[in-house]
Amino acid sequence: MLLRNYWKWLRGPSERFSLEERLINAVGIISSLTLLIFVAYNLFVVVLLKLALITAVTVVLQLFFFYVSRFRGNFKLAKYGFTFYSYFFLAVNYYYSSGINGPVLFSFFVTLIIILVIHNKRRYLYLILHCGVVVGLLAYERHYGVVNTYSTFEERSFDIASILCITLSLAFVLINLVLKSYNRERLLATERAEQLAVLHHENKRLFSIISHDLRTPLNSIKGYLELLNSQLITEDDRKLLEAQLLELTTGTSDFLTNLLSWSKSQLDGTKVQLTDIDLKTMLDHVMLTILPLASKKKLVFKEQLATSQFVADTEMIKMVLRNLLSNAVKYSEIGGEIIISSEEIDGRLVLSIRDFGIGIASSKEASIFTSQVSSSLGTMKEPGVGLGLMLCADFVKLQDGKIWFDSEKNKGTTFYLSFPTVLS
Repeated sequence: MLLRNYWKWLRGPSERFSLEERLINAVGIISSLTLLIFVAYNLFVVVLLKLALITAVTVVLQLFFFYVSRFRGNFKLAKYGFTFYSYFFLAVNYYYSSGINGPVLFSFFVTLIIILVIHNKRRYLYLILHCGVVVGLLAYERHYGVVNTYSTFEERSFDIASILCITLSLAFVLINLVLKSYNRERLLATERAEQLAVLHHENKRLFSIISHDLRTPLNSIKGYLELLNSQLITEDDRKLLEAQLLELTTGTSDFLTNLLSWSKSQLDGTKVQLTDIDLKTMLDHVMLTILPLASKKKLVFKEQLATSQFVADTEMIKMVLRNLLSNAVKYSEIGGEIIISSEEIDGRLVLSIRDFGIGIASSKEASIFTSQVSSSLGTMKEPGVGLGLMLCADFVKLQDGKIWFDSEKNKGTTFYLSFPTVLS
């Protein structure tokens, strides 16, 4: 694992380097290690000191190209420097390694693989250049000759076999590296495409919710205003319409508040500011916005707070509590009660909000915290807020909290929140 992490670091992190740039870095590392093997081989096996010196210089240059690529970001210098120095290195090796009778021609194959890996444009030019260099070296040997390093057939066979095995091994490593890299990128691209498809579907669903939950109350508000503007209704009807209009406006305002909060969290990235919070004080503040509808339903709130201190973001927790308490009120029967309790479990405050209303249908339980859930009317035909529970789930997660629920049809629902009690 440590070696793999070090290898990833040498190639460069994927968030900073493109696939081509990481391949350039990887080629720099692998070719440097391979050249070091050739230095040792030329020094101690075939004892060609000139080749060993030339190869050592090439190692230094290759490490320089790797440095400017990985740490200086000069990828153009790295890949063109490596490419054209490779031809010089191969030509010198060809001359000092018995020309066509030696193993250097095999090295042109693996060098072409490396060049094609690090260049993503006009690769055919390098194929032509490769062929031209080989033909040129053969023509030079034909007219001027090269250094013959072999005195016996066995020496030549051993040298060719050794270099060929090293070259084939390098080719295997490079091809395997490229295939793994491209397969990994293809898998990531597939995953991104699937995520985009899911996001597109979620967005379509979300906008359908927005369209429904916003258009319906606005049309109703428009209808109420038209009736109020007419002279054909009684004073009692007017009062009733005004009360219904206020209720619809309040529901629409809650929906817009949730929509704007959710949109801000998605577009700008929500910044969480965790702080110590007193649950009792927070509840008293939130209840001011909940009591008007609760009084209309003659609901009774019971608080059973065994612990009150926890850590959360002040504005976020207000939004979460307001949504959960609004739902508890909305789906409670007239004259019912809502129990708010808290306790400390394993260093975390666990808050529960329990109502004894209509409960949640089993068909909706799996999607209750997503945009897939459809809003439903309350016990007094109050419109659903739509995005409320999805927003609660997102905000609770951002605060290192947890949210879950228990529900039974026609017997009520209990929502649970869990937050740390100590600011870490």
